[in-house]
Amino acid sequence: MPTLDINALSKSLTQAKARWTPRQTPQSLLNDDQKKALLGVIFTKEDIEAAASPLPQSKAPPAFAPAVDWRNRNGNHVTSVKDQKNCGSCVSFCCTALIESMASIEKGQLLNLSEADAHFCSSHGATCGGWNANDCLEQIKVRGVVPDNLFPYMAAFENPPQSTAAAPHYWIPHCGNIPNRAASAVKVGSHGLLSSIVDRKNYLSNVGPCSASFDVYDDFFSYGSGVYHHVSGAYVGGHCVQVIGYSEAEQCWICKNSWDTTFGNAGFFKIGYGECKFDAYPFATAQGVVLPQPAAGWHGYESLGGVITSKPSATSWAVNRIDVVARGTDSATHHRWWDGSNWQGWESLGGSIQSAPAICSWSPGRLDIFAVGTDHRMYHKWFQGGWSAWESLGGQFSSDPCAVSWGPNRIDVFARGMDSAMYHMWWDGAHWGGWEGLGGALASGPAVSSWSANRLDCFVKGTDSKLYHKWWSGAAWSGWESLGGYVGGEPGAESWGPNRIDVFYPGATFHMMHKWWDGQSWSGEEDLGGVLSSGVGVSSWAPGRLDCFVEGTDSAMHHKWYV
Repeated sequence: MPTLDINALSKSLTQAKARWTPRQTPQSLLNDDQKKALLGVIFTKEDIEAAASPLPQSKAPPAFAPAVDWRNRNGNHVTSVKDQKNCGSCVSFCCTALIESMASIEKGQLLNLSEADAHFCSSHGATCGGWNANDCLEQIKVRGVVPDNLFPYMAAFENPPQSTAAAPHYWIPHCGNIPNRAASAVKVGSHGLLSSIVDRKNYLSNVGPCSASFDVYDDFFSYGSGVYHHVSGAYVGGHCVQVIGYSEAEQCWICKNSWDTTFGNAGFFKIGYGECKFDAYPFATAQGVVLPQPAAGWHGYESLGGVITSKPSATSWAVNRIDVVARGTDSATHHRWWDGSNWQGWESLGGSIQSAPAICSWSPGRLDIFAVGTDHRMYHKWFQGGWSAWESLGGQFSSDPCAVSWGPNRIDVFARGMDSAMYHMWWDGAHWGGWEGLGGALASGPAVSSWSANRLDCFVKGTDSKLYHKWWSGAAWSGWESLGGYVGGEPGAESWGPNRIDVFYPGATFHMMHKWWDGQSWSGEEDLGGVLSSGVGVSSWAPGRLDCFVEGTDSAMHHKWYV
């Protein structure tokens, strides 16, 4: 067929009072074979039967919003537009895009998955021939799909790509060798099909994006903006795209294509309800993203933003929950938290503090924060269904405090006094005790951890810049023992289980240093890199899990974790 004349198309759209505007796109300039190579849906017998039958009615009541766009629904859960090139791999592009979005929604993880692995290394085989979304998602459920960096799309082709002799002259792909592939594969727990329009909108409104197949006509390649509906041009083939939302006001679906950002609205388009059998073929869905278990080791640093002026302090009140506080440029306490899926905050908790705040938790939903005010007194603020005001706990201090809980309704707080000794105050569930002097000559604020009820382990930088340790056994305080090393700032300490302690501090080169007690002996120093501008805050929400927080040289908070 001849290339559509853009002026003639514009005229026909005007006459038809169309809701969309055309433009000359790289796709509209392709010949017939090249256009067909951009498509790749093989409609199943079930698809064809569904398209020939009346749409089923939903058994569920409508429970959808007037408009949905997953690019702006509690964050952006739609990954960047890609380009399938001269290959009928649109099904794998729309399905991997669907898994990427669900990983963002369900796991708070931004993934970039390999369409080449999904298309050329699965049961589909190393060809650019078509496929269908249900079979593609079943392969992702069974065998998974690896990250894109392990098998980039263009690595599946020769350079320059070779083409088949027969029309539509698809590129010739191959499957790449991915060592230990199973250890990196992302899977889904389930996938399904939605036929009812109400069910589709309910799902898009309350769960996440879908994938959809539809009939493509020649005028679609010239789509520029607006709500597409077929006006002119012959049928070309079937195509699969990710559906990221809809608009009741515009009566359309909102979609992400896989023809690069040169198509449509930076790679996205809108299509009217009922157009091109878009509503006739079922939508495909996927849920229960299963991420590969990483090998035990350190990950990060990641920037969590903000502008902070102190060491952060962190705690966890439950599995996959972290709360972090730090002083802001306004000398107030600021709070950020991980809710199991996403980082939330920052929120200001007020106050006028001269030190880094400390945070601990003695039960789910409970937080206790301590900070030294500009009058050198200790102040306390807590959360339990809502934030309290700040209360004064007295004393006179010259360092950041630290705090820990070894049981319900128990808190132990430590700080350096004006005489450079360590002081201790505790909440026993009914009243505050202390302050008691524990001696020493501290060159930093203390850190504290607890690995069992009535056990406390405190760590400080000594005047010789070595790490010192003092502990409460449940009956008495020990003396101070030197653990050596070179401590360049305030340490942080945490315990993930009985008789386990992990201690972190800036080293001589301002890298983060790590030392741990394994139940029998202290390790040497482990260099975890980074360039720290503060001491280290650390928390743990499960055995074998550590989350460390520091101020970076950019004054933002940075996060490094061990799992």
